[in-house]
Amino acid sequence: MKIKPLYKNFFIILAIDILLLTGSLYAAYLVRFDFMIDGIELQTFKKILPFVLITKFVCFYFFDLYRGMWRYTSIADMINIIKASTIASLLIISVILFKTRFEGFARSVFVIDWCFTIFFISAFRLSVRLYFEYFGHDEFWKVVKQILLSPFVKKVQGRKRLLIVGAGDCAEKIFRELRDNARLKYNVVGFLDDNPVKLGKKIHGIPVLGCIKDIKAVARQARVDEILIAISSATSKQMRTIVTHCKESGITFKTMPGMGELIDGRVTINAIREVAYRDLLGREAVVLDEEEIGSHIKRRRVMITGAGGSIGSELCRQICRFRPELVVLYEIAESPLYEIELELKQSFSNVTVVPLLADIQDKHELEKAIGAYKPQIIFHAALPKIRMQKA
Repeated sequence: MKIKPLYKNFFIILAIDILLLTGSLYAAYLVRFDFMIDGIELQTFKKILPFVLITKFVCFYFFDLYRGMWRYTSIADMINIIKASTIASLLIISVILFKTRFEGFARSVFVIDWCFTIFFISAFRLSVRLYFEYFGHDEFWKVVKQILLSPFVKKVQGRKRLLIVGAGDCAEKIFRELRDNARLKYNVVGFLDDNPVKLGKKIHGIPVLGCIKDIKAVARQARVDEILIAISSATSKQMRTIVTHCKESGITFKTMPGMGELIDGRVTINAIREVAYRDLLGREAVVLDEEEIGSHIKRRRVMITGAGGSIGSELCRQICRFRPELVVLYEIAESPLYEIELELKQSFSNVTVVPLLADIQDKHELEKAIGAYKPQIIFHAALPKIRMQKA
C-alpha cells in the first residue's frame, strides 16, 4: 500500500496556518488585556501555544481543511472552518478546565481566539480563491499591460472588444466565463440595458453604458469589435428591434439562445451562435412534455438518419438529454458526422454514440445497420437527393 506524498503546497499552507493561529492567540491576549500583556500572561501564552496549535491542526485535518483546492473555496469550506475551530476551542477549554480549573487563565481569551481563528483562516482561504480568480492567470496581467499602454498602443492584437446587450443573469454568467477562460480572446467593454435602474451601475467592475437604442453610438465610442445579445428571455419583437440597431452599427453580432434551447438551463459560452430566423419569428416556442418524452427514449436504442444536418444534429442533442442506451448516427457526409459525434461524446459521456457513414438511399447498408444495432426508435431527418429521370 502506497502512502500519498505530501506536496509542497501542503507545507506552505501549514506554515501560513502556524503564523495565523499563533497571531490569533496572541491577538486574543492583546484584546483581552488592553494591548498591555505583562510577563506572567506572556509566559502563559508561550506555555499553552504548542498545545493550542496541535489541537487546532488535528481538528483541521479531520475536517479536511488540508485536502481542499483553495482556489475553489466555497461556503461549504467556510462551514468546515467554523466547525473545526469550534471543536478545537471546546477541546482546549475542556482540557484546561479539567487540569487547572482555569486558575491562571483568562476565560475570555479562548472565546476571542475562536473568533480570530475563524476570521484569519477564512480570510486566508478566501484570498487564495480571489487571487486565482482575478490575478492568477496571464490574462489578468495582459489586461493590466493593455490598460497601462493604452495611451500609446492603439489595440492589443488578438483580443476583441465586446459589447454585451443585456445586463441580467445571462449576461453576468457570460461575462464570468469570458473572464475566467483564458482561451477566449475577448475584453468586455460594457453592457447595455433598457432597465433605468441598471443604467450607470457596474457588473464586476464593467459599466452599463446605456440603453439598447444606443448600440450604434456606444459601439462607435467604445471602439467595439463585436456585439453579443445576451437576453435569453427576449421576445421576437424585442429581438427584431435589437437586430435592427446592431445592423445599423455595422458590427458583427451574435446571440445567446432562449432558455428553452439551453440544456438544463445552463448558460455557457458554447451556446453563442449567429442570430437565426427563429429568433425573429412571432411564434411562441412549443412547450414539450419532457417527462413523457424521456420515458419513451430513456434506456432505448435510437437511430437518427441525417444526423449531421441542422435538424438531425439538434435531434441528437435533445435525444441524448434523456439518456438513451445507444444512439446510432446515420449520415452520408463525413465532416458533419465527425463533428456531431465529437460534440455528443464530449457533452454526453454516459451515452454510447455509434457513427455510421452511409447513404440513406442504400437499402443494403440501411438494413445492415438496423440488423446490427436493432434500434427501437428511428428518427428520420435525412433529405435524400431526388434523382432526375427522363420522361
